[in-house]
Amino acid sequence: RKIARNKIHNQPDDDSAQPQPRVSGIFIHPVKSLRPVALSETKFDTHGLVGDRRLMIVRPLPTPLYGHFMDGEATHRFLTQRQSPSLATVDATEPITLDSSKTLIKLSSSLVTDDEHVTINVHPSAVKSFPIRYLAGVWNDVIQVADVGDEAAAFMSKVVCKDDPNFKDVRVVSVMQSSERRVDELYCPDAARVGILGSLPQGGLTDGFPILVATQASLDELNNRLLLKGKKELPISRFRPNIVINNTLKPFDEDNWKAIQIGQESDAVILHIAKGCPRCKQSCTDQLTGERGDEPLETLAEFRALGKNDEDVYFAQNAVLNGDGSIWSSGRYKGVIKLGDPVTILTRGDPVWDSETVQAE
Repeated sequence: RKIARNKIHNQPDDDSAQPQPRVSGIFIHPVKSLRPVALSETKFDTHGLVGDRRLMIVRPLPTPLYGHFMDGEATHRFLTQRQSPSLATVDATEPITLDSSKTLIKLSSSLVTDDEHVTINVHPSAVKSFPIRYLAGVWNDVIQVADVGDEAAAFMSKVVCKDDPNFKDVRVVSVMQSSERRVDELYCPDAARVGILGSLPQGGLTDGFPILVATQASLDELNNRLLLKGKKELPISRFRPNIVINNTLKPFDEDNWKAIQIGQESDAVILHIAKGCPRCKQSCTDQLTGERGDEPLETLAEFRALGKNDEDVYFAQNAVLNGDGSIWSSGRYKGVIKLGDPVTILTRGDPVWDSETVQAE
């Protein structure tokens, strides 16, 4: 098995002759599988970028044959664009804090009338006050979440029922400050472990890791191949990254990154690359209309099938924050990143892909 901490070496000497890599995009997704929000700068907390994927859509699971849910067993299951591509039509605004107990996001969609929208208070104190709790399944993990209310559920039901009327039972839930879901130990670099006990970092409501890093050069390479086939270019939103970096050495240079520094001096942030990100049919979903096609999976299969089978294609890299306790304060990471920040490749090594066939759902 290839583990991220193996075969690490310093960056090549010729990096200094290249243009300085810089941050060209910063994105959060306030609600998992809804549209992204572009930012000019961001901070981090224990769940990743502040405000990223703190809410998600779930459906109740059927009662087990033995008549009840066991302790620790998921009662609900996450719903994403994989099952409901219409989620791509829903805007979720950047969380705006109005006072000490109110942080609001607004949901709206082109599939419902202009005057139909819903506002959700996602302030930690508000989330803590929501009375209904679930155990929600996200892939193989279970995480405790809070139901944010009937109004949000009714709004999302109108959208997802465009795909399947059985989705009318959806609920909107939020991660809580006390919620725990750790990243996969198999792929977590040692330097990302947190505290004196070396705890695994939090994964929150993401598919597996709190931060996704992509590069413009890799997108350009993919789009060049699409154009040669007479197909349209695709935007970076198809891959739902958090951080986009330009001026890299070559397309997919990020495959070999092990640690990168973004920014300079006291605000600098160090990220450790965990493993490549396998792509699913969600990347084939237009992030404005919800329409689904064959690309980019068809073209990526021609040169990025790097997993256990030909269907496991990769684009972008999962990352985690440096785990040094001295740069954490009250659950917040002291660094900040901004558009245009310089990116330094600290160490390189062998790429890491999934050791097992990637799940599909």
